[in-house]
This record gives sequence, C-alpha cells and structure tokens, in this order.
Amino acid sequence: MLMLLSSSLTFFWVSSITNTLIPFYHASDEEKQKRILFNAFAILTIFSVIAGIITAVVGHYKYPKDADLFQMFGLVVFLNTPTYIADYIFYLKGKYKSLMIWGIVTFGAHIILLCLPIFMRQTLNLAINLLVILSMIKFNYTLVLLMKYSLISFHTRLIQEFMKKVLPFLFSILLAGSMDYINSYIVEYYFSPIDFAVFRYGAKELPIFLILANSLSNIYSGEIANFNKNGQLQEGLAKLKLSSTKLMRWLFPSTIVLILVSKYFFELAYNQDLVQGYKIFNIYLLLIISRMLFPQTVIMGLMKNRIFYLVSTNYLIINCILSFWLIGFLGIEGIAYATVISFMVEKILLVIYCKMEGVQLSKYTSVPEYIFYSILTLGAFFLNLTGVISF
Repeated sequence: MLMLLSSSLTFFWVSSITNTLIPFYHASDEEKQKRILFNAFAILTIFSVIAGIITAVVGHYKYPKDADLFQMFGLVVFLNTPTYIADYIFYLKGKYKSLMIWGIVTFGAHIILLCLPIFMRQTLNLAINLLVILSMIKFNYTLVLLMKYSLISFHTRLIQEFMKKVLPFLFSILLAGSMDYINSYIVEYYFSPIDFAVFRYGAKELPIFLILANSLSNIYSGEIANFNKNGQLQEGLAKLKLSSTKLMRWLFPSTIVLILVSKYFFELAYNQDLVQGYKIFNIYLLLIISRMLFPQTVIMGLMKNRIFYLVSTNYLIINCILSFWLIGFLGIEGIAYATVISFMVEKILLVIYCKMEGVQLSKYTSVPEYIFYSILTLGAFFLNLTGVISF
C-alpha cells in the first residue's frame, strides 16, 4: 500500500520532468545547462515535499493504526524522489560507467534494506527507517553532484520556461497512466473477482520491452534537440531511424515468440483460475506495434510539446468509449483491445502532427521493415488465437 500510494502520487510528474530535461538540456547553451540541472532538482524537491505530506496525511486519516509507517515513508518520498535527477546528471555528462555503478548500488541497497529486516522477521518499521537513511545518503550525494556540475541558483524565469515544456507531457503521462486505473475499475464493476484477477495479471507489457523503447525515446529526444540546435535535424532523425530499426529486429521477433508460448508460461506461474490471463497478455503484447513508432521522440526533440494536450485527451476518450463498446462484443478482452487500438490511434495522430511540422515518417522510421514485422506479429497473434499455431 505504501509503494502503491507513493508511486501513484509521483509517477506522472517525475517522468515528465526528467524526460523533458534531456531535450531541454541539449537545446540550451552551456550556462543555461548548468542552471537547469539545479532548477529541475528544485522543482522535483517541491513536488516531493507535497507528495510526502500527502502520504503522511493519508496514513493519518485512512490508516490510523499504521500512521507512523506512513509518516516515515513520507520522509522516504521527500528525500528519495528528487534523487532521480542523479541518473540524468550522469547520463547528460557522459558518465555512463558511473551511471551503471550508481544504479546497481542504489537499487541493490534499496532491495536489501527493505527485504532483509522482513526476511529476518523484524518489523516493517525497521525496514522503512533503513530506507529513510538510504534516501538521506542519496539526497546528499545528489547535492554533491549538483555542486560539481550545476550552478546553484534559483532562476524563476528559467523554471517557468521549463515548466511550459513539462506540463503538456505531464498531462499526457497522467492521462495515459490513469487509464490503467479506469480499466481496472471497469473490470471490477462489470465482472467477477476472478475475472478482475485474470485481467490484472494479464494486462501487462513485458517490462524489458517498455524499458528499451522508453530509453531509446528519451535518449534520442535529446539527440534530436542537440542536432536541431546546430541545424542538423536530418542527421538526428537518421540516427533515430537506425537505432529504432535495430530495436525492431530484436523486439518484434521476441514478441512473436512470447505470443506463441505465453499460455505455457502462465500455466507454470499461476493456478488454473488465472491461466486465461495469457489471452489478455497476448493482446497487450500487440502494443509493441505502436511502441516501435517514435513520433513523440521527434516532437520532444523539437520542443513542440503542446500537442500532447490534444492527443492525450483524445486517447483517454477513445479508450473509454471503445472499452465500454467492446465489452459487449468481446467481454473482458474487449478492454485490452480498446487499449491497443487507442494507443495506436494516439501514435498515428502524433505521426500526422510530425508530418505537419515537415518531418515525414520515413525520416525516422524504416517503414517497409516496420510494416513487415507488424504483419508478422499480427499474423502470429491471430494464428495463436484461432489455435492454428500454439505451444
């Protein structure tokens, strides 16, 4: 509950601020780059204070018996969340080895300090207190990085300029993330508890696919911003095209294999009631078709983020309408299909916007290869769905 509450309070603004930071940083001159690192940290800290207070207040009123746990976890939220910028400082400064070491050490420490006390049958309170100490260490180390690589000064006008770029993306992530909760509510309302469990266990993308696609998007939004600043936009688009093509050649075949063997894995992992979740999982795997289009990367690189307001609103509306409509035809699986269709519509709208800005799809996507792999993936899905091919 603590992790769920904190993630729901932070996921949208942390992602929007850090993802916007990369192209904004690359599009700025050297002095502005130093200023934006500290001011982005300041924004994260302000939001973290608010999220930490809300965490403590929720615990006080909704879980009074565990209010002390929520108060301590509020400190974790406040101290730990701003430290996400450390990853981006290492990346933006080209300190890739340091980034890997930082990631391994902090993630490993987080898991050990949380799980070891519980494994040794100590209290959850002890585990959270250890996380407070870890968060404090990370926070102070982040301050050291900022003193080394940034200019420590608040710059109101720069914060306003930066937040103008952040807000459309924040709005987009908030709507997209909220759809997961809305879908779950629809399933809970219309279907049985077992159906709800089947949907929740099945309605997932493979995390490594999502990480690779999002990482490529984040990196190349900065690359495109940098090339565009130097009047070399076409070169930046060509690099995005080459890298996205390489990613396609790994992720599409992997998706096809997963579609064909997912039932076997669900039988190994879950009891008989939940095995049917593989059908939902297979539908969600089709999201790879839209994930392999990167118009949002181009838009962020060009700093044209305002379009996300319109497109994200359309995504939410289309997803809701399709979910209610397809339930009548396809049952619980209709909600999953609605998500796949609406996400594809969102990407198409962004592709159209890029074209309106003078950037053709073929400039940043290997269209023939993309179509070929998409057809293969859809073919494997329908062959598995009809039982012609399955394992």
